[in-house]
Amino acid sequence: MVNKISTSVFLNPHINKEGKSKLYIQVLIDRKTKRYPLEIFIYPKDFCRKTKKVKGADKDRINRIILREINRINDIYLELRELGEPINFETFENKYFDKAQVSLSEIIKLHCEKLPYSRFLRYSTLENKLKALFGDDITINEISLTKIQEFDRSLKGLANNTIWDNHKDLKALINTAIRLGLYKHENPYKNFKTKYVQTMRTFLTADELALIEEKVDTFPDVVKKIANVFLFQCYTGLRYSDVAALKWENIRNNFIIIQTEKTNEIVNIPIVNKAQTILDKQKNSNDKIFSIPSNQKYNHYLKLVALYAGVDKNLTSHVARHTFATISIELGIPIEIISKLLGHKDLSTTKIYAKILNPVLSEYMKKWDK
Repeated sequence: MVNKISTSVFLNPHINKEGKSKLYIQVLIDRKTKRYPLEIFIYPKDFCRKTKKVKGADKDRINRIILREINRINDIYLELRELGEPINFETFENKYFDKAQVSLSEIIKLHCEKLPYSRFLRYSTLENKLKALFGDDITINEISLTKIQEFDRSLKGLANNTIWDNHKDLKALINTAIRLGLYKHENPYKNFKTKYVQTMRTFLTADELALIEEKVDTFPDVVKKIANVFLFQCYTGLRYSDVAALKWENIRNNFIIIQTEKTNEIVNIPIVNKAQTILDKQKNSNDKIFSIPSNQKYNHYLKLVALYAGVDKNLTSHVARHTFATISIELGIPIEIISKLLGHKDLSTTKIYAKILNPVLSEYMKKWDK
């Protein structure tokens, strides 16, 4: 019996921080199902689950894209039947992806399928860099060692770790293509190495944190609002993306319970008294707890926080997270616990903070010699 290919449209139940969900084409072959992302995000209310069509202002354009993709899948089915080839996901995907000509966009869609939207945007930035260098029609199979070396030369002038990040992301895309059988060569990164340079992370000492705590109520209103969010980060270790998305529903029984945007890890953070005091000031009818500007503007206001508090350090949203980690270590909290609170997948990431403290501890110990 010849297998049939049937299609439908699937809306991912996961909602991003913009309140939108991703659309997929769902393919059924021989009672097995796979979903292929369209990289189209819509509000759930704009999707009709009965007709599997999109409503709303952009409905015509999106429904045309969906219909075009379904027609393409049907054409592949007819082609496989005419050729007398077996109809399964292997033969279907050979045609669907055209393995020799898989575009960077297609690999990015597949790689980012279960990643947060912010990660998709990061890979899209990488795609734009590669297209600017090698042309819009560059495919994943054209990424050779020579092209990686050329890409590396184009990144000269950027910070070492920024270059490392670019190569890490490109290597991840190639690994995904290899895993899916879409890359025909040996991984070129076997013959190309980049090195991550451990940098000194900025954090506040307990005394510097106390300066902000003591003076925050004297700050102008806008700066005070930002300072309280920063302090809340220092007490919880939350990233900017997570504190910006934090909702009242995430507060349960004196715990913050969230799925982190960067790593998708579920973290449970006990709410200490200082953090609770800030939450009590935020009581409002809004879904989100804090109303925070963009990361860039947030970091701009943090410079004013440092200025008003008399803290001689360049404050950013990252500094709050580093402060939480280093002060937690100083307080004697086991590093394994800190790692869980930060949502780190690897304990070695957390251990970096212990190394950071060594020179600071040395400076304190010099007081014995005075």
